[in-house]
Amino acid sequence: MFPSKGGMRLKKILLYPFSTEASYFENYAWVTELALRMNARLQLITTTSLSDNLSSTRDAIYDSLLQAQGYYLEHYRNGSKSNEIKSEPFISDGDLGSALISHLKTNPVDVVILDPPFLSRNYKKLSDIVDSSGGVIALPRHPVAPNDESRSDHFYDILRQAELYKLPENFFSTLSSDRTVFNYLRKFFQKKKN
Repeated sequence: MFPSKGGMRLKKILLYPFSTEASYFENYAWVTELALRMNARLQLITTTSLSDNLSSTRDAIYDSLLQAQGYYLEHYRNGSKSNEIKSEPFISDGDLGSALISHLKTNPVDVVILDPPFLSRNYKKLSDIVDSSGGVIALPRHPVAPNDESRSDHFYDILRQAELYKLPENFFSTLSSDRTVFNYLRKFFQKKKN
């Protein structure tokens, strides 16, 4: 299912389940930034209720994703469209936790990123999600949009606070190609000394 000995495939695949019923823009922006820094493909999965008008619900989901992308460009990229991330949305019916596990069984991914609203509704499914994926990052509660001076610090602060489950061996070496990690680590260790 996954590359040999827990390694990541050449073109990494990240998966972010989201719900338009909860505030997800900041977490979406962080996940998009992770995909950019890892040069990874991003899959997005959400669900609709069986009783919803499917056409209008899908339109609302795509509209919400466009707003989330605008939020990302404003707060993380200052409107720059460089290095666009390839993302593909999947919209299923029913329960998001069950849809995610079903998706993982047929679409292997390297890392699943879970936000607090998802975890609060699906905590009992966490071990199944970890078992069905290459690894999981559970984002911390209450992320705040970064200010201009601390974009990379903000990204790594969130990663440092996240709970990490069974990440592939080369996750951090893949991320280390991002030059901003060295500046962050230097500042982080300088703060520890003081």
